Amino acid sequence: MTDDEVGQRTFPRAFRRTHIAIGSHRRTSGKEAGISLFVKRDDLLHPDIQGNKWRKLAPVLAKIKKTHPGGIITFGGPFSNHLQAVAAAGRVFDIPTFGIVRGKHADLSNPTLRSAWHDGMMLFPVSKQEYDDCKHRGEELISPEFPQYYILPEGGATNLAVESCTAIAQEIFSQLKQTKTQHSKPIFICVPAGTGCTAAGIVDGFKAKNGQVLIFPVVNKGFDTQTVLRLFDETRLRSQAKMAELERRFSIIRDYECGGFAKKHPPVLDFVRTFEAQTGILLDPVYTAKMMLGIFDMLAKGDFPPGSTVVAVHTGGLQGWAGFRERYG
Repeated sequence: MTDDEVGQRTFPRAFRRTHIAIGSHRRTSGKEAGISLFVKRDDLLHPDIQGNKWRKLAPVLAKIKKTHPGGIITFGGPFSNHLQAVAAAGRVFDIPTFGIVRGKHADLSNPTLRSAWHDGMMLFPVSKQEYDDCKHRGEELISPEFPQYYILPEGGATNLAVESCTAIAQEIFSQLKQTKTQHSKPIFICVPAGTGCTAAGIVDGFKAKNGQVLIFPVVNKGFDTQTVLRLFDETRLRSQAKMAELERRFSIIRDYECGGFAKKHPPVLDFVRTFEAQTGILLDPVYTAKMMLGIFDMLAKGDFPPGSTVVAVHTGGLQGWAGFRERYG
């Protein structure tokens, strides 16, 4: 998709119904003919803890309250949606929170970290090496000395989080039934991915015989099929046959990283502005914008079989705009 095509793109009028779980539009011309496009509005799940962050945090909060009175220790970059969400959850559920921030000289006054601090999170910037050590060996390095604290992995990627995110696929199929979508036609659920936790949950919950989960990574390297499969291994023991079945359920879609994680890419920003102006839906600049740009490019190229149903999961992350604007203007 060229820059000019981004500016000329006309988006579905039906998407303007922003306060429903799924907004839809049926493509009627060209290579997009007969394809129904939906948006799963997970960005509307919770007023303070948006989208997939709420999905991932909800199942562990009650456990933490009971078993870890010290609170939560977790990890994230200086503009991390995860740190902001954990801090908000701590405020809402009265749980102390502590954030280990990547970067010894991270600006603690940026919009994301300032919001986390206002929500009560104590912030500890560390060097990249120290951060990587804590991120990969947190239980080993921190838990013995501070057993009263719950060590929450980067991005909230826990076994419970993967299991919780299976509900996204289940809800989508339930909602599609209400639209009288024919399940004999291919169904594709599209989701952006950082750690892959949300995507893994959707794959686990995807029961359609015809179609796939399409995963759009936001990083240029370090994310592949094994990234997702490892999350299944960690959730529970599965047979080799079951793992092969799970692998068949998804594909990783490249070419839409647009410069790499959280990088400014003018065509993406043009797409976001046009999409919001015509649909009333704001996409975040790091995850959902790149995924949605990719979906529309794939539609234009005829990558989806005729009659397909395509569901894009809006995972939230809108707080990221404040930090993105501070970095790039």
